[in-house]
Amino acid sequence: MLTQLLAQTAALYLTGAPLLPQRRIAKQPVRLDDKNSRTIQRTKKFNVRHNSAPQPGDVIYVKRLGDLYRHYGIYAGNDRVIHYAGRGGDWGGDVSVHEAPLREFLQGARRFTVCEFKARCSIPGYHLYSREETLQRAYRRLGERNYNLLANNCEHFALWCRTGISASPQVQEAGKTLCGVFDLVDLLLE
Repeated sequence: MLTQLLAQTAALYLTGAPLLPQRRIAKQPVRLDDKNSRTIQRTKKFNVRHNSAPQPGDVIYVKRLGDLYRHYGIYAGNDRVIHYAGRGGDWGGDVSVHEAPLREFLQGARRFTVCEFKARCSIPGYHLYSREETLQRAYRRLGERNYNLLANNCEHFALWCRTGISASPQVQEAGKTLCGVFDLVDLLLE
């Protein structure tokens, strides 16, 4: 338990994200097992220069720092994206749900990925919203400032808009990795 807490705190510290949520988070994050994590989204990659444009309401992501993490958003059409981020960057400053140009969302990346979702899934609460409904759900959260790296980040936001599930498989994987590192440190210190 202490190891997990230290791992989560270290992850927050390293990213510069706030250690505590700024306000109470309305959406409860869902913990996905490995099978459901793979089931909730399949992906289709697009090259930004030669892409068949995503459709408004599509969940898209871009890889950051190689593939250290993925930043998610909802494509709004007309080269605009609704995402949970700071102005001009993923973290820092005024982190909120806002609409931004696709160029700002990409931050120089050449590729982005459009996520595809199964119509049915065994995860309790899963509902595949239409692209139009997804976009409406994203617009309703514009201005929200409840960012929390572990419980309400860009991936939680985008998956919730499309499926009703507030989850971040990335956070879960990072937590497992950090717990493993701290477990190894514990063994070495014994």
